[in-house]
Amino acid sequence: MKPPRRALLAAALAAAPAAALARDAKADVEAALMAFLHAFENCDLAAMEAAFAADAVSFDRAFMSPKGAPDLKLDDFRRAPGMPAGMRRIAQELPKAGGKPPYQSLVPKDLLIQAGADMAVCTFHLEGPHSLARRTIALARRDGAWKIIHIHASNVTDAA
Repeated sequence: MKPPRRALLAAALAAAPAAALARDAKADVEAALMAFLHAFENCDLAAMEAAFAADAVSFDRAFMSPKGAPDLKLDDFRRAPGMPAGMRRIAQELPKAGGKPPYQSLVPKDLLIQAGADMAVCTFHLEGPHSLARRTIALARRDGAWKIIHIHASNVTDAA
């Protein structure tokens, strides 16, 4: 039995605002992510910190390599509050080497944004000649702005 045309039209009209909201959220999330990456390229710690929610947590970079890893301290890889310590170190050290912003290039490859009205997950990688830096960044809408609530980072290098 076919549903009445009015029911189909009502369902389509109800779905349209949700689809538009998801598109708008996705665009807003991407803008917030790119603003954060731009701040990181410029080692702008104030702008980087402003991108994080007050209750944000992170898993700092972990390295996987066929060459092995230096001695690891497991405590360095546990969940920590706020921006990852390794990210903070990079933003503090790169300007000391001289030059001017941008100090690095962060171009997200294979960016996937999965967004709802108030939560979003972004996954992407950053490519080097012999490395792949994998990133997952979760954002939440807080007081009308998208804020980072979690970052998980891992790096993989090949045998070269």
